[in-house]
Amino acid sequence: MSLKVSLQMDPIGSVNIQGDSTFRIALEAQARGHSLFHYTPDRLAYVEGRVLARGWPVELRHEIGNHVTFGPETEIDLADMDVVWLR
Repeated sequence: MSLKVSLQMDPIGSVNIQGDSTFRIALEAQARGHSLFHYTPDRLAYVEGRVLARGWPVELRHEIGNHVTFGPETEIDLADMDVVWLR
């Protein structure tokens, strides 16, 4: 079963992939077939009873300097996610 995983964390484009535990967990989730969505805390909102996050679907690689590919920026309702990872 594939899960939709959201990651609230520091900007993923600038993390140290050798030492960032959230990046490593996300990389493992992706390897197991789960989809990833990344956003930062400042892009979180509560609107009319819904918790919304503005961010990007991402693909990760364990490759220094080329570790993330961003999909199109979008807004999601976190209630639609299977996992919400807060760092």
